[in-house]
Amino acid sequence: QVIAMSNYGMNSRSVISTKDMFSGESGGSVQAGVGIFFQQENDGNVYVKTIVSGGAAEREGTVSVGDVIVAVDDREVVGEPLAVLRNLILGQQGTTVKLTFQRREGSHVETYDCKLMRGTAEYFQSLTASRSMEDEIDQLRLQLRQALAHCSQDRDELDRLRKILQQERESSQRREREIEQMQQKNSEEIMKLNDGLRKAEQSRREAEIKLHPLQQRENDLAEELSRQKEKERLRKEYIEELKKRHEDEKNRLEQLYLKEQAGRRDDQVARLSAEGMLSKVQAELVRLRDFEQMRREREEQYRQRFEQEQERMNEAVRVEENLRNMLKDVDQRMNRWYNEYFGSQPYQAPAEEPAVDTEDQFFLA
Repeated sequence: QVIAMSNYGMNSRSVISTKDMFSGESGGSVQAGVGIFFQQENDGNVYVKTIVSGGAAEREGTVSVGDVIVAVDDREVVGEPLAVLRNLILGQQGTTVKLTFQRREGSHVETYDCKLMRGTAEYFQSLTASRSMEDEIDQLRLQLRQALAHCSQDRDELDRLRKILQQERESSQRREREIEQMQQKNSEEIMKLNDGLRKAEQSRREAEIKLHPLQQRENDLAEELSRQKEKERLRKEYIEELKKRHEDEKNRLEQLYLKEQAGRRDDQVARLSAEGMLSKVQAELVRLRDFEQMRREREEQYRQRFEQEQERMNEAVRVEENLRNMLKDVDQRMNRWYNEYFGSQPYQAPAEEPAVDTEDQFFLA
């Protein structure tokens, strides 16, 4: 019998041996424990000394070294001798036993139950292997049933495909006869379409011959219109420059007018200077009006020329619809252009008023 020392610093009274606690023979049946070495101390409590590798306690994983056993199958064993505890725990291999333990962690005491199966490490290994083999057999049986079910489905699918193939053959024969008839009809239609294409190609060539001079004339008109637009853009820039100069001059004269209010003496000199500058501006405006008149005369010439060209183009519009739409668009743009430049009011210079001596009645236009 193996004797172990207490882990708690007290002299040992007795220890259940490995042989007695783990397995034994009784009445022809295999007796086994749960794979735990218990040790009873002088205070009467039975502690877990060691957990046997491969036993039920290690496999379950709840019991720890140092836990105190208090009951076996709900029977209290505190203070009982180890022989009583041994008889309660040992039993037929494969049966279960319920153990109740207490675990101390500082001042806290936790009580828990643990249900373990009696058996040796070899028993658990054979049990695991047996279960694995049974699972494999069940898996093979399931695969066999699935294979048989797939075979039955395949046979049904094969019969169905045979019927479909027969129907497809009959349908294919009918379609072949229909295709032959359609090919004959298509041959006749192709001959008619070829004749129509030859006639259409001949008509297209004749139309291209007629449209070539018109297209050339259209390109010439487009170039002329681009040149006129460029000239008009330059005229606009020149007019804008003159307006800007006039505005700058006006601002400068207004500044002079503000300076004139500082003193009566300088007022007369500044007024004369402003009138001189105003006369120059008016002369510039007269020149602008003359330039505007010349521009209007040129525009009238361009408009008359455009109307003549438009009368010629009206004949070509009957032949080609696309060219007519393009000329309409040009006509609309020219009309907007005329409205923008001919519809604006010409610039009018303010009427000259007699000079007034009073400062409040002086106004610079």
